Amino acid sequence: MAITDDRSGAILPDIGSVWKADGLTEVVIGRRQRFNAEPAEIIASIEREGFYLATLPKK
Repeated sequence: MAITDDRSGAILPDIGSVWKADGLTEVVIGRRQRFNAEPAEIIASIEREGFYLATLPKK
């Protein structure tokens, strides 16, 4: 499962390849928003697509 801000998906690993964690984020329904989204929205996207496309602030 992954949370990414790359709309092209280019930074996501190919299906069946090894994923390398770049940190962990706990997302729990009923807790605070993450990435300007409700936790239920994030979890549903990950269950459906395998990832959540986050809109992160510009650096």
